[in-house]
Amino acid sequence: MSATFTASELNDVLPALRRFAFSLTRNEDRADDLVQDTVERALIKSDYFEQGTNLRSWIFTVCRRIFLNQIRKQKTQGVSVEIEDAPQMKLAAAPSQDMTITCKEMLTALEKLPMRDKVILSLVAVEGMKYDEAATVLDVPVGTVRSRLSRARTRLKELTEEGSAPETSVAA
Repeated sequence: MSATFTASELNDVLPALRRFAFSLTRNEDRADDLVQDTVERALIKSDYFEQGTNLRSWIFTVCRRIFLNQIRKQKTQGVSVEIEDAPQMKLAAAPSQDMTITCKEMLTALEKLPMRDKVILSLVAVEGMKYDEAATVLDVPVGTVRSRLSRARTRLKELTEEGSAPETSVAA
């Protein structure tokens, strides 16, 4: 059976889907794999796409569910770290530009957030989704999106302020 959405519509969603996948995985290769898995699943399950539904919200939901399934699968297999990723994180030199430092602090703070906060910030702040679109992707009421977003922003602000506070030592 043919897809109820066109290849052109799917291509229009791909850049945003790639950014969303990267925000979930924090790894370019894994994000590419997640996008590929998402597109494959979307094409296979295109019969479930109802005409008039927002394709972007639908495909983001598919992506999020695949990602969560991968996380569940990894928990049973144990944690693995790609060898290329580990040394780069440990050997990275501190940047000298203020903007780079600010971005790094923000990414560090984002990594400390719970997955629920990362997802809601990614959907609303990065992807620019409206609250009702994010609610559809997450399968929660709009009020829940608003409260989660508020808490996520507060936590992120607290974490960035903690990271920018100068360290002081108390003499014994």
